[in-house]
Amino acid sequence: MKKKLLVLLIVLVLAASMIVATACNDSGMIVKNKERDFTQATATVTYKDRAAQVDKLELNATIYNFVYQYYYYYQQGYIGQDSYQSVLDNIEKSYDQANESLAKSEAYTLKCIDELYTLVQNGTDANAKAKAAAASTVGKAYNAADRIKEIESVLPLKDLIAAVEAYNKERQEAFDSLREEYEKEIANATVTSKSTENVDKLVVTAPWKTTYEKGESLVENGLAVKVVYKDQTEVVLERSDYTVTGFSSDEVGEDKEVTVTFGNTTETFTVDIVAALPSRPAIPKEDEEEEEKTVVPDLFEVDLDKQIEEAKTTDATLYKTLKEVKRRLEKQMSSNYRSYEYYYLSALKEQVVTACEEIKGKDASVTAAEITAEFTKKLEEQKQALLLGSTKYSDASDASSVKSQIVHKDGKVFYVRNLLFKITDDLQAEYDEFKAEKVANDEALELYLNGLIDQTKLHASNVEYDKDAKCENEECDCIYCSNYVGESSEHKEDCTCVKCPTKKFVDSITYVNADNGEEATLNADEEGTFNILTVLNAVCSDLKALSEADGTTATDMIKAFDKWTYMLNDDDGAFSALSDGKVGYGLSMDESSYVENFTALSRALAYGTAAEKAEWHVVGEGVGSFGWCYTNYGIHVVMLSGYALEDPEAAGVTDLGGGLYAISQDAITDYASYKPATDDDLAKGTLIYEIKEQLLSDKKDNLVGNFKKDFYQNTIDQEVKITYYSKTYKDLIEQYKQD
Repeated sequence: MKKKLLVLLIVLVLAASMIVATACNDSGMIVKNKERDFTQATATVTYKDRAAQVDKLELNATIYNFVYQYYYYYQQGYIGQDSYQSVLDNIEKSYDQANESLAKSEAYTLKCIDELYTLVQNGTDANAKAKAAAASTVGKAYNAADRIKEIESVLPLKDLIAAVEAYNKERQEAFDSLREEYEKEIANATVTSKSTENVDKLVVTAPWKTTYEKGESLVENGLAVKVVYKDQTEVVLERSDYTVTGFSSDEVGEDKEVTVTFGNTTETFTVDIVAALPSRPAIPKEDEEEEEKTVVPDLFEVDLDKQIEEAKTTDATLYKTLKEVKRRLEKQMSSNYRSYEYYYLSALKEQVVTACEEIKGKDASVTAAEITAEFTKKLEEQKQALLLGSTKYSDASDASSVKSQIVHKDGKVFYVRNLLFKITDDLQAEYDEFKAEKVANDEALELYLNGLIDQTKLHASNVEYDKDAKCENEECDCIYCSNYVGESSEHKEDCTCVKCPTKKFVDSITYVNADNGEEATLNADEEGTFNILTVLNAVCSDLKALSEADGTTATDMIKAFDKWTYMLNDDDGAFSALSDGKVGYGLSMDESSYVENFTALSRALAYGTAAEKAEWHVVGEGVGSFGWCYTNYGIHVVMLSGYALEDPEAAGVTDLGGGLYAISQDAITDYASYKPATDDDLAKGTLIYEIKEQLLSDKKDNLVGNFKKDFYQNTIDQEVKITYYSKTYKDLIEQYKQD
């Protein structure tokens, strides 16, 4: 058998699982016979007198996914021809194995239902007990509707809500896909045919947006095309009548032509492509605890019926659309011999397993002795890695699943934030050329660089703007948004679009003048930019004023610095330099791959003398202190944001010998993620917290794993009855072999 057999198999499976009755359903008998055939049980399962089953259609879909996966592996070269052919040759065995796997999965689901049922019955809620008892399927034949009621009665509220939300999302996505298809049909049906003969010319009104940053996509809002025939008749063209080609924002340039084509007639409009401006992620907001949901949402079909009923009296077009798309969705499900009930039950079964396993894992706990033992174990692993191999701090970090617990006596590790005002590439090239000529000493070079930097300007980002946001408004009020449906070319000042490019930057910067404590404002020039040195002074003044204010904490300083960083920073690496995705860098005293001035300033902030701090314009002491420096990249404002090791002389730091010191369990490893301890938990951002969380996760996994292991190794053989009906799907196997 060749590769074509896979194509035949896929066609066979698709045909079997997506049969649509057409001409042969006069009496409805053929449709019913097919439905009866594909909903036949290929296995029945009983556990504690609860019944479940696997049907032919479900089994067939599983085989399709199985074979397609191997086909993908074969196409990608992960497996060879022989392995792939073996899968095809043993399809009968694959059907049997898949049927067995599905049956055991149903048995496990029954086990989870029984566990939750027992939990409810052992509880104190009389209403919940009665509801679960009434919905129990013990002793009853399998019925999907009854199983739905049973699972609903035993699922904790949050899990029931999760199941309904998952189901609603899946059905909504299917509905939206069909709606898009239908609306395209309607749009195409309303387009009248326009002749492409005897055309005199096209009249093109360019889109409102004609200037694009490098990498942006064309926005056609405002584009209007009119055809003028030789008899001077004019006809406005619909978007589907013409094509737009030639747009590219890969290279910067002015008056780049974009071509509009109707038949054999073309016309152009021009756009300008400018260099891409900094596009930063929105500044992270404080984590907010999500309010616990207490109301189960309406099921998708119930909510849809409400929408249809409301549209019936308010929007005739919407009413017609919703009715038609609902009909198509239900026809699609019916053609697959499925229903709303099937998909809802699938979501419930998945959630009942999740809920049961979550409850099993809740018994996990970690003692202080276990944390200490794990700490000691990891400590020894790192010590051996350092003594037997390299003595680099990075190697110590890599030797453990938790943050490094060992540093060198002279390798004090700390964290800094970096705000870089980058000089432009052309000025950088000018400086490099001057430096290469070697006609000036270091002091003269710094003065020359300072002069170049003074010529540099920058944009200030809006910290609330999120470059990754998506506009969900189907009728957006921003003329630059692809969802804009209006006719006006005027951009609204109160535009609410999350992707509006006019919100990407701010035209004024507010800061506090440290000299008088009063608020001051910098305004952008006509090009929307600010002088780099003026902004540097504003940043340092604002931070200095904050550091001198009563009650300011290190956390306050870091938050303020981060805000400035997100507004002004030109160093993209700063947004992903720490493992937890926060802004910052980890540095040590013994080595650094960073440029000299940046490293020297950082070390001065962490452990510098008074003279060193003065040299680097340092303001403040300890975490939250900051300073600035020049490098070939531009100007850096740097803030100390934490220590991997508290003061080496502090209590709790263990001397391991050989110039190595161990960080205590509760030493802060990353100030940015540190949160004080609460009554029932440890302080976050510490080694002891990380070790506890890892041990707790492992214990939960073990508890759930043992629960599943016991079921599949013992319970399934002793208490579960499974009957397989291989003859039910024999026709599918035979058909496959024939093809």
